[in-house]
Formats: sequence, C-alpha cells, structure tokens
Amino acid sequence: MINESDIKNIKATNPIKTIKRLWKYLKDYRIRINLVIILVVLTTIIQIFTPVIILIAIDDFIAKNYLENLKIILILLGTFYILTSLFNYLSSYIMTSVSEKALYIIRKDLFNHLEKLSLSFFDKHKKGDLMSRFTNDISVISDTLSDAVIQIISSFLLLIGVTVIMFVINPILAVTTILTVPLFFIIVVKLGEKINKYYKVRQDTVGKLNSFAEERISGIEVVKSYGKENETLDQFKVHNQKLKDVSVKAYMYSSLIMPTNIIVSNINNILLIAIGSVLTLKGMATVGSILAFLNYSKMFRRPINQLASIYSSIQTSLAGAERIFDIIDHPIEVKDVENPITMKEIKGEVEFKNVCFGYTPEKMVLKDFNLKVKQGENVAIVGPTGAGKTTIINLLSRFYDINSGLITIDGIDISKVKKADLRKKIGIVLQDTYLFKGTILENIKYGKMDATIEEVIEACKKAQAHSFIRRLPNGYDSMIEESGSNLSQGERQLISIARAILANHEILILDEATSNVDTRTEVNIQKGMKKLMEGKTCFIIAHRLSTVRNVDTIVVLNHGKIVEKGNHESLMQKKGFYYNLYNSQFED
Repeated sequence: MINESDIKNIKATNPIKTIKRLWKYLKDYRIRINLVIILVVLTTIIQIFTPVIILIAIDDFIAKNYLENLKIILILLGTFYILTSLFNYLSSYIMTSVSEKALYIIRKDLFNHLEKLSLSFFDKHKKGDLMSRFTNDISVISDTLSDAVIQIISSFLLLIGVTVIMFVINPILAVTTILTVPLFFIIVVKLGEKINKYYKVRQDTVGKLNSFAEERISGIEVVKSYGKENETLDQFKVHNQKLKDVSVKAYMYSSLIMPTNIIVSNINNILLIAIGSVLTLKGMATVGSILAFLNYSKMFRRPINQLASIYSSIQTSLAGAERIFDIIDHPIEVKDVENPITMKEIKGEVEFKNVCFGYTPEKMVLKDFNLKVKQGENVAIVGPTGAGKTTIINLLSRFYDINSGLITIDGIDISKVKKADLRKKIGIVLQDTYLFKGTILENIKYGKMDATIEEVIEACKKAQAHSFIRRLPNGYDSMIEESGSNLSQGERQLISIARAILANHEILILDEATSNVDTRTEVNIQKGMKKLMEGKTCFIIAHRLSTVRNVDTIVVLNHGKIVEKGNHESLMQKKGFYYNLYNSQFED
C-alpha cells in the first residue's frame, strides 16, 4: 500500500515557476504561437455569435414567419461550422509542431546535461528512474503542450466572450448563469491540492517501478540461475501495488471534478429555466433569448469542463517537468576550470601526490596515496576487493574529483586540463565490457571514427580478435545486439581491447582486462597486449595475479594505501602481503 505520509510530505508543484521554465522553450516560436492565438480567437468569436444568430432566427424570422430569409441564416451557420473545423485543425497542427520542437530541445538539454554529470550522480540514481524521465515525463509534457495550451487559451477567451454577450442580452439571466461558478471553483481548488500531490508521487513511483524492472531484466540470468523468479515477482508486485494504489487515488480525486461540474451545471439549468420563464411572462425575456441562454450556459460550462478535465493532466505534466528540471539543474560536480589547459601530445608520466578520496565524505577509499609512474612503465595495481584499485582508474580519468592532493600527467594538474582532452589520452578496457547496438566495425571504430578498415583489422589482429570476427557470417559487418548479448564474454572482451588498441592512447588502463576470458584466450590476449604496451604508460588492474608477473612494477594496495611495491620476483622474496595474496590463489 502507498504510505499516506509520503503524500503529506510532498510539497505542491510550483506551477508558476514551472510554467515560466517551460515558456523559455516556447518563446522562440512566438510567431507561430501568436498565429494559434489568432485562430483560437476567431474560433471563439464564431462560437460566441452562433447562439445570437439562432436567437435572431427564432425571434425575428420563425416567430414572425419570415421563412424566406431563414436560408441566409442556415448558410451563415454552415459557413461558421466549416470555419470552426478548419481553424481548430490549423491551430492543433501548429501547436503540436511547436510543442515537438520545444520537446526536442528539452530532450537535448536533458541528455546533454546527463553526459556532463559525474559518475557519482549515476551511483545515486537508478537507470530505470532516469529512463522514466526521458519517456513518461517527456510524454506527459508533450500531451499538455500540444492540447492543453490551446484548450486553456480558448477556454479563457470563451469565458470572457460569453460573459460579456450574456450581460448584453439579459443581465439577470447572466448573473443566474455565473452564480454557481464560485462554488465549483472552490471544490476544484480543494481537489486540486490532493490531485497535485498524488500525481507527483505517482510519477516518482513509476520511476521506481521502471528501475526495478530494468534491473531485474538486465540480470535475468542471475535471477533464473538462483531460482528467484517467484521472489522477484513478489517484489515486483509490491512496486506495482504501490503504483496502482497511488494511481487509483489520483484518478479518484481527478474524476470527482467532472461529476461535480455536471451537478452544478444541472442546478444552473434548472434556475435558468425557472427564472427565464418568469421573465418571459413579465415580458423581460423572449423564448429565443432563453434558448440562446441555454446554449450560452452550455457554452459557458464547456471551458470550465475543459479546464477541469485537463487539470489532472496539467498537474501530471508539471510534476514531470519538475522531475526533468531537477536533473537539468543538478550541479556538475566534475567540470572544466575557466580557461582549461589544452593537452595535445604527452609523454605519459603520471603521479599521485598525497591523494585522498572517498565516494562519500565519511568513508575514504584512498588516504594520502602517493604513486609515481614513469613514461612507458607498466604498472600492475593489485589487492583485495575494496582496496581502491578501480578508484585509481576513476580518478586518473577524472570521473570523480579528489578530495585533496594532486594528480598530474607530465607535471600538469589534470584538474586544470580540459576533460575531453584528458580522456582522449587515456584508453580504458573495463571489466564489464559494454558494446553498443550496431556492427562490430562501428563498435571498434568508436574511439577513432576516421579509422580505415585496414587499421581496424590490424588492431583486431593485435587483440587476437580478427580470427573469430572473420568466421562470423558477415565478418566485421556482423550486427551486435543490445549489450553484445549475441557474443560470448570473451569475444566482447576482445572487441573492447581492439577498440582501445585502435584508439592508440598514450596511457592505457586495463581494468580486469582478461578476468572474464578462458585460459586460451587469455594467453592470446597477453601476447597482443605485451606488444601493445611497449612504450606506453600502462595501468593493469587485476585480481588474477598470474596475469601481472611480467610487468615492470606491482603496486600492492590494502585499505587505500600502498603496502608493498616492486616486481613479482622481489615481492615474492619478501614473503609479505603480496606473497600471501599470490599463494592464496593457487591453494587447493
């Protein structure tokens, strides 16, 4: 069940602030919006004067038996209906075009900002929730911008126009028609407070449901292998139940608006007929004016009905817009300094000086970490899980900013270097290989889009990937499915290594680069990597210590500090931490 305290703690969306924010995306299309307003005004004028023409037809033509002139009235009414349909189509088409252009910019701003955010942001936000903002929240904004804007403009114009003309025809009946409106608006405002809160909670609940579903679908093999299907289904039911409960509550309150309006409208009709009959008997009104007022009463209620019916959708879209703007407004934690240094060619000398870092302030991963790596040196960083090995990669690539200390490349503080330039100098082969949907060729060229096919093949040969790619039905043009699911883990790893080889970075990071392949593949990769690493500064992060015996230097980490340093032979002779760690991997 949905927790009622969650609803009470949700503050109402600031509609004025959010609408102003949305207007910034629309203001470049003022001419088109003004054209829509003109069309809506023309449509409204026609709607307002249609009952007047009917009144004239009844009181002046039918009542006085001037049927010959009735033909003109019918032609005029037909013309009005055709023009109304045409103007409605044009205004709807133009506004939809404007809203889609605005949404294009919103999506671009959202994606652009997401790409600039540091990894710490993604550590705290689930992918499913972020995807929900791209899909569900954008969708509800689209509906509001394309439909609600026209309805709001036409509704207010119609209300003003009908009110004026009703007072011109008969002030007493006009007051009677308007009398019940304040009661309706009081009810709408009270219901609106509830609707607003429930719809915001609903949007957040949709994001959580999407996050759960995305996570479990991504890990479906693990779910099945542990026989957790029923348990996962039960967990899904909890999220689904919460969404159902909050949705029912939201729809319950929003659905109360329309019946309330109908009840108030029927009361108004009864009053109109009663008072109108008395006025007619006293000669203060005509049959035509009463019929006109019944039309105007219906017309007067129509914009109120429209505003009532779109109220919930407006609340949903404002809640969605707020969720999107929350992301766009999120501060960029890792950003370029003013006038950053442009890094062109580098030697590849890396140094960590008294570096302290923690993913959270209360838990430091690296403490006064110092490490100097010479140009062309191959360094393996080893240690138990949680020692800080992968953290070093993240800091060197500046995916996170350090808490204190200094990291330099060729003596230059990397925090003062343009991020794009820095990352172009560092090639990374991650433990969790990610391949994009597309061809093998496109994936390998990801780091060097202008590479020739000959360069790609050469890189694949070095990575020992060419032979298996050549055996595929379409070779390098073979399609890779989402996340490379149609390839083995080893094949994905080889393609990832080939991608890094092709990019030819000055600094190379191999994060568990051979940990997910079989022994034969590992041997082939080691041969290619040995040739690749010649003359390059290389960091190798590995748990399997058999893969790092031939590197220049092994740095042993434990609890964020260097406990030992040297080559394999010297560290084994010490019979210290590395010695024990190495032997533990070969125990029966």
